[in-house]
Amino acid sequence: MIQWNIIRAAGIGAYLMLWASVTWGLVATTSLFGKRIPKATSVALHQAFSTLGLLLLVTHVGVLLVDSFMPFGWLDLLIPMRATYRPAGVSLGIGAMVLMALVLLTSWFRKQVKPAWWRRFHGLSLPAFSLALVHGLMTGTDSPRPTMFWFYLATTGLLLFLALLRAMTVGIRAARRTPAAAPLRPASALADQRSA
Repeated sequence: MIQWNIIRAAGIGAYLMLWASVTWGLVATTSLFGKRIPKATSVALHQAFSTLGLLLLVTHVGVLLVDSFMPFGWLDLLIPMRATYRPAGVSLGIGAMVLMALVLLTSWFRKQVKPAWWRRFHGLSLPAFSLALVHGLMTGTDSPRPTMFWFYLATTGLLLFLALLRAMTVGIRAARRTPAAAPLRPASALADQRSA
């Protein structure tokens, strides 16, 4: 029973840290929130959420491998549709795990990855979160509980709001980075300036 509790707690914790990481990433890069927190602090917090999420995910998968009540093999947790327990839900969890690993690996080796590719890989954070959410809903034994329903609803609602807000304000952020063009002056003003 203690192993099952660890599996559940680590799974919910990994989901929560993935949510916190994606949410914080959206807050830190949305122009409406400004630069109230220093960039170094913001990046450190974002990385802390991600790393803790990875540790909880490793715990979730590791304890699943040693749990005797619902036995999983390595291949069950790596190959989609191979598990006998809720194969579709487990497959979505595998997808979330792979996407999360890609995002983290490219972030750890950011200096070796071209910026355009890093952005593309980092864009996989939202699909990873979506897969983790559906995985939790389909396979989590706590999902039918009202508290988990409201937990999933609140985390998803806030994340969707921030994603939409970021999408609507991307132009504002780009406009702030682009230097303003010099105002056009009539030719007569330029001629007067040259003669002076």
